[in-house]
Amino acid sequence: MSGGRYIEVPSNYRVSQYDHTADAYVKKKLSDRMYHLADGTLVQRDWYSSFLLYCYDDKIEEINKTKCRTEFEKHYKREKALIKWIQANQIKILNSGIKTA
Repeated sequence: MSGGRYIEVPSNYRVSQYDHTADAYVKKKLSDRMYHLADGTLVQRDWYSSFLLYCYDDKIEEINKTKCRTEFEKHYKREKALIKWIQANQIKILNSGIKTA
């Protein structure tokens, strides 16, 4: 696989606390693996953090809020499909917050 690049993100870029639907940082407990964004959307914490890292703009060294808004729905649908597949196949992923039967 080629075409990737390495970007160092500043420590003040708190991806686990940012909520793009509220454009605010919301403190969460580390144990909160699944949580609702301000608009009510349920997200898995690690997935959402990776989405926010995807939206990081290294030229301005902060989140690209426009990219978050325009790209979220497409990526969220993929996350939901993956969680549904994990649940259907009864795959246990420790500390993910994803419940299987």
